[in-house]
Amino acid sequence: MSGFFAAQQANQPSASQPVQQAPPQQQQTSFAPTSTVTQQPAAQTQSAFFDSLLERSRRRLSDENGVNGLGQVPGLQLGLSDIGRRVRELGGPQGAGAHYVLAGSGVAPGTALRDLNDLNLPPAAAQAATTDTGAYVAHLQSQSTLALITESLNRSARDFDAFLERTVTIDWDSQRQRIYEHFGLVPRGAEAGVVDDGGSSIGGPDQRGFGRSTRRGHGPAADGRRDSSLRDSVFGASAFQKSVIGSPGRGIADQAALFTDTADKVGGENIKGLDDRFLRDKERRLAQRVRTLNEARLQGSFYPVLQQFASAENESGSDQTMTHLVRSYKALVEVTNEDPSAERVTDPNAVRERQFADDYLDESPRSEKSMKFKRRIIDGSRRYLEKLFMQELEALIAKFPREARLGGVPTTINKIRAYVTFRASRKEIYKDNSKLRQLGDDYCWVIIYFLLRSGHLKEAVEYVNDNKAAFQSISRNFVGYLSNYARSEDRRLSRDYQMRIDSEYASWARGSAEEESDPYRNACYKIVGRCNLGLRQLDKIQPGVEDWMWLQFALAREVDRANENAAEVFGLDEVRAVVREIGQRHFAKGQPEAPGGHGTFFFLQILGGLFEEAVAYLYPYAYASAVHFAIALAHYGILRVSSSLESDTELLTFNTKQLPQISFGRMVGYYTRDFRASDVEAATDYLALLCLNADLAGAAGKAQESLCHEALRELVLETREFAKLLGDVRYDGQRVKGAIEKRARLVRFEDRDRQFLDKLTIKAAAVAEDNGRTTDAVLLYHLANEYDRVVTVINRALSEAIAVEIGQEGMRLEPLKSGSENQQPQQQQQQQQQQQGVPMPQTASLSLSSIDSPAELAQKMIGLYNSNALYYNKIKPRNRDACGMLMRMMDARALVERAAWADALDTIEALQILPLRAGGDMTLIRGAAQSFNNQQQLLVPSVSTTMSSFSAAAPGAQYQAANDPHVFVARTVGHLLTWTIACCAQQRRILRSSPFADEPTRRSMADDLAVKAKDLMVFAGLIRYHLPARVFEILARAGSDVDSW
Repeated sequence: MSGFFAAQQANQPSASQPVQQAPPQQQQTSFAPTSTVTQQPAAQTQSAFFDSLLERSRRRLSDENGVNGLGQVPGLQLGLSDIGRRVRELGGPQGAGAHYVLAGSGVAPGTALRDLNDLNLPPAAAQAATTDTGAYVAHLQSQSTLALITESLNRSARDFDAFLERTVTIDWDSQRQRIYEHFGLVPRGAEAGVVDDGGSSIGGPDQRGFGRSTRRGHGPAADGRRDSSLRDSVFGASAFQKSVIGSPGRGIADQAALFTDTADKVGGENIKGLDDRFLRDKERRLAQRVRTLNEARLQGSFYPVLQQFASAENESGSDQTMTHLVRSYKALVEVTNEDPSAERVTDPNAVRERQFADDYLDESPRSEKSMKFKRRIIDGSRRYLEKLFMQELEALIAKFPREARLGGVPTTINKIRAYVTFRASRKEIYKDNSKLRQLGDDYCWVIIYFLLRSGHLKEAVEYVNDNKAAFQSISRNFVGYLSNYARSEDRRLSRDYQMRIDSEYASWARGSAEEESDPYRNACYKIVGRCNLGLRQLDKIQPGVEDWMWLQFALAREVDRANENAAEVFGLDEVRAVVREIGQRHFAKGQPEAPGGHGTFFFLQILGGLFEEAVAYLYPYAYASAVHFAIALAHYGILRVSSSLESDTELLTFNTKQLPQISFGRMVGYYTRDFRASDVEAATDYLALLCLNADLAGAAGKAQESLCHEALRELVLETREFAKLLGDVRYDGQRVKGAIEKRARLVRFEDRDRQFLDKLTIKAAAVAEDNGRTTDAVLLYHLANEYDRVVTVINRALSEAIAVEIGQEGMRLEPLKSGSENQQPQQQQQQQQQQQGVPMPQTASLSLSSIDSPAELAQKMIGLYNSNALYYNKIKPRNRDACGMLMRMMDARALVERAAWADALDTIEALQILPLRAGGDMTLIRGAAQSFNNQQQLLVPSVSTTMSSFSAAAPGAQYQAANDPHVFVARTVGHLLTWTIACCAQQRRILRSSPFADEPTRRSMADDLAVKAKDLMVFAGLIRYHLPARVFEILARAGSDVDSW
């Protein structure tokens, strides 16, 4: 023993010695303090030994309790992170080891833990209830009620989420991009593609506008019978990727911003504060002309569209821009030879619709057709400038008759002579009149020049021949030059005369005396002989813009360039190049321009035959005028238009042969933004003009026709003016043609081919049905001869009206927009006549625009269909029966609201939906419940068996299942139950509160009502899973009043 103790003494520390802590790295491996062995006295050795024994016992107890020696660690020497690390070191190896041990024994700890957590041990109360049958049944009933309530709440949440998903889906990225572009924060088309006015990102995945619903309802929009050609545009993705008519708006900035190539041309300096009232008046006058144009096209009469549009522009104002616009129309009149005296399009002097399309649209620049129309442009522009000059000359003479001193017979030569006299008196002809050649009192060369300038070539020859002797001494060859020039059809000298006049003109140019020669003689030689075409201006004569342009057309000739001398080639292409150069130098963006400067350049473009570029240039400044110029040009076939797929975002584009073309369809469609909400017939007139270009060859013509039809469809869906656009219904059920059908020939479909119109009507009806516009859907389905769908829509409206709680305001329908301005007084008169019993005339309107009650709508339409076998036979018997049943339910509801309890019970009992005649017989009650449940199972497939096949079914099958007539009736059973029990309770209360309540008859009636109420409660319990969640609460409250519990 002593040896053992001695050995232990050598190994144990003394209690009196201080304990030294180990270094930090040693603390991580052992929590026992180490001490130094020293020599101690014998008395202290025993004390140290017992201390060591006590310490080891404490450690063993700590290890058994899981403390593992932490009790000795001072509390202030470890932080939270150290304590956490110690805990992880303690639990980690043990947990991992246990996991491996269990796994090696074939036990999965994770699976076992989940199984233990899934165990739902009943509480002590539930275990005790197993011996109490009544408590167990009560507990089971409460659990079933709670589960039913939970299921109803979850279903309501899912329905609400689905509703939000369908109706409040907004493309926020596209909308944000649109806002940024509107305020100029980002360039157009910088991020998400080019954003159009409707908020759609072109080429993007979503084509919806702001706040526009993506709802897919129960209407035939989801039907498999919908035609693929009628794709969504305003209400969904368009086949053209962008709305044809744009979103409603107003103003130059809004219109110009619709095209990327015109948006940057609209600035503060370009918008002159155009008065809105002035713009509306102008648009109204132009719309009236367009309507008259379409009426003339339908009647086959001639309509001088250019001159009528010019008069409308002339009535709009008298500023410089309007003056140039009117002059541009008149120049086109000269080009096309439009004669207002023609009455029919078959008259020889009438210009037919699209008459010049073949010549102008020929893409070969040297073809005979192309050169023919270029000559027409040159001659027409020159003639107009000559007539314009003559008008100004006569106006000047009339304004200053004393200075002009016309006198004598006012012949053309005398007028020119008076004009020269007036200009010479003011030193406006030349800076030094002494340099001008005189013949008597006449400045002969000046008179000849102005005779040529005014287009009076015959009078110029006559003047020269009258003074032939004098001209022989002045310029002996000029008489022959002028005579040969006048006899030529294309105003060209013969080869001999051309060589002689070129030689003579060149000798003057080389001579030193040219400085002192008459400048008007040089001008006459240049015009007659087309001398020195490299310099196409008159020396020492200060012409105006019109004079300079006239000189270009006087020198231009369209000839076969292969057989022509290169020095003599100057045609319309060169004139156009000069006009474009003027535009780049003086009318480009950023260049300062005088008031009305854009009108001047537009006039020059029209004169040069740059019709597409002229329209695109005018559009940012006066879009209304630009649109009507394009309409007039397209009417005669002298406008090259682009297909919708080529120009979604740009107004002016170029084809593969670099010929300019205008996005005519979208430009006209966007123009209707200003007024289509207030005047849909005017918008229809404009959109019908899109088919003007449908005669183009190949796919281009079909694209223009499709663009027109797409625009009309968007107009119908956006404005909802169905009665005006698609037609109305007379009192006898016959349809009245709408604005689109009246213009069927203009939009390329006739009465015998109603396929497009029917599809358009059905599509509009589907959209109206999805949006809850019942009256609109009823009218449109009736116009499309879909009478069975009319009854389906009415059934849905009736079921929704029945679902309104008793005591609340009844459901009101959104009335149909009236078809005409004076239709409201007519409807009021018809209603008064109907109330007075006066028979309605066959031509009277059905007046759907005044109906806002589902019951009234059902009565009118069912009455109409019952009176006509053609309509009646097209309605399915199931639909007719369901509609009649729902109408009787509406009658019962009205009786309940009037507190006519007995009459309401009789009406409900006649429906034979509820087991009111069971008399407590459970067999009859179960039979009624089983019949109801079987019908529901046929309508709603089982989730476990047919959910996958039902979800993959065709859209038409889903539509038919959702619109089965029994669905509408089944939705009302819950409300019908509450009405019936309420009627039983109220009628029983009346019988029991009567002073004769003890009579056997009244007592028997009260008992019978109580039995009916109990039967209804049993019936409700049997079909509880097909009833709304609130029905049980209402039934319980009403059942207590009847003592049915």
